[in-house]
Amino acid sequence: MLVCKLNLHCFLSPCRKFTCHLCDRSFTEKWALNNHMKLHTGEKPFKCTWPTCHYSFLTASAMKDHYRTHTGEKSFLCDLCGFAGGTRHALTKHRRQHTGEKPFKCDECNFASTTQSHLTRHKRVHTGEKPYRCPWCDYRSNCAENIRKHILHTGKHEGVKMYNCPKCDYGTNVPVEFRNHLKEQHPDIENPDLAYLHAVKRKGLELDAVARAYNHSTQDLRRLLRKTL
Repeated sequence: MLVCKLNLHCFLSPCRKFTCHLCDRSFTEKWALNNHMKLHTGEKPFKCTWPTCHYSFLTASAMKDHYRTHTGEKSFLCDLCGFAGGTRHALTKHRRQHTGEKPFKCDECNFASTTQSHLTRHKRVHTGEKPYRCPWCDYRSNCAENIRKHILHTGKHEGVKMYNCPKCDYGTNVPVEFRNHLKEQHPDIENPDLAYLHAVKRKGLELDAVARAYNHSTQDLRRLLRKTL
């Protein structure tokens, strides 16, 4: 009914179009255009208020979703099972397990995925791109997980540690242990999660998965890595 009324409204009095002069995208509401323009300007007016957190966001809703990664709140509940997610995106992604929906489709073959990240990884099969490298040899892969398996399970690099503390000689191959070490042994580090990201970056590994876990863009993480530690 609402859609019908909107269509009738647009027919009787043509809907105004607010068009971006930088990319020609159009919107029916001025506020939507204003939000879109922030993508071009890089403006992110909504800042996280959690102590020691440096992130800022384009919209208030994105900031609230991010804030829940600090509090552990999981208020987005699946009505089909007991799953609880911390963000709308997490719930949407989860529900695709029930519906079987795979909206991300490859334009080179019949592959389809529930997530954009899986589609991006799949496309490298066609392009031959191998952006992830082993920091101790010439091995490269199109998937960061293969780098981790190569280092930890092939026996080619016995004794090496993937995550090395920037403050002491501690090293581990378990990311949770590394973050706990930073928080417990080096409380002077302003943001231990960023120290973890530095360890990942030094090894040439993938930031994408970490970005999703913290509800940030990979670009934001790289920008913060340049500013910290």
